[in-house]
Amino acid sequence: MKNVEFGKVWKKGVALLTVAAVGFGGLTGCGSSSASSKDGDSSDSGVKKVVIGSGINYVPYCYLDEDGNAVGYDYDVLKAIDEYLEDYEFAYESMSFDNILLSLDSDKIDVAAHEYEYTDERAEKYLFSEEFYSEFITRIAVLKDNDEIKGIDDLAGKKVNAGGTTSATYTILTAWNEEHPGKEIELISTEAVNNETTATNLKNGVWDAAIIEQKDIVKMNENFGDGEEFLKLVGDPINESHGFYLFNKDDTELQQAFDKALKELKAKGTIDEIADKWLSGTN
Repeated sequence: MKNVEFGKVWKKGVALLTVAAVGFGGLTGCGSSSASSKDGDSSDSGVKKVVIGSGINYVPYCYLDEDGNAVGYDYDVLKAIDEYLEDYEFAYESMSFDNILLSLDSDKIDVAAHEYEYTDERAEKYLFSEEFYSEFITRIAVLKDNDEIKGIDDLAGKKVNAGGTTSATYTILTAWNEEHPGKEIELISTEAVNNETTATNLKNGVWDAAIIEQKDIVKMNENFGDGEEFLKLVGDPINESHGFYLFNKDDTELQQAFDKALKELKAKGTIDEIADKWLSGTN
């Protein structure tokens, strides 16, 4: 298990820790790299090509801007790692969230980067980076005029978007249901959903609540509130977590290279600078 703080809503039953990126700002088009395949071959200079898979609509972490450029916090962190690792050359493949791990399974990419939280289920299949590169808090979001839901106890019988079935949030809420028979939450599983879809489904009453990252609330209100704050956060955090890179089980050399780079970039303050650029003002 990784030494990362669990959700604070309850303290029993869930053995997990803690959604990571794919490209960098200069990447254009659909975020796809120039690499035609993942082969792990070295070039004539001895530099090893690494293909990284990441998402396309997770603002402000990894998404395509209005010009089709892959941008965000995750992309800039990867760019910094690429610059630090002189023996490696990164190429990028941007895709929907639900296709990233499938691509890692089939060896089409070397690294999965989409703010992946640690869970035991994922650890059985993949190798996690020892160093995390982001930290975030997930909370319950409801419409601003909703005074019925004030915390997790009020979610019984409610339709709640809880993310993908392998996410830490979904695991936590599943365990909550098991601990509270007769008060189960109706969990909605969405492997690939963006903020716009979340906002629309909450506005239209499709979902009663959604578990979102605390940082997302400001941008969601700005982008989808028609000039007004329409969402609010309620209750204690569901989970406090970190984002990690995922590798194939036997790819320890690449994992160690990433960990070394991340540790150095944290010490130099580079990661903090990137976070200030993309994430400041969103808590």
